[in-house]
Amino acid sequence: MRAPNILLFLLAFILAFVGVWEKLELPVRNVTLPLIGSSAEKLQPFLATHSFWLVFSAWVLLAIGAFLPRRARSRSGVGALARA
Repeated sequence: MRAPNILLFLLAFILAFVGVWEKLELPVRNVTLPLIGSSAEKLQPFLATHSFWLVFSAWVLLAIGAFLPRRARSRSGVGALARA
């Protein structure tokens, strides 16, 4: 296992934070998102209903990111094959 990509980590953190925040039913300001057909009246009940799945998907993203192989570095002459 290894540390996941920082962008994947940030996405997972945001999903988990929103999921926990909605599960605890803490007050949220009216947030407008640039999604087609979304409004605060429709978005907040959706998030509250699916808060468990937000946290679960964050955990799954971190687990997948930890097991994905790293990209090969493009430095020539460096690595296990160059030393052999």
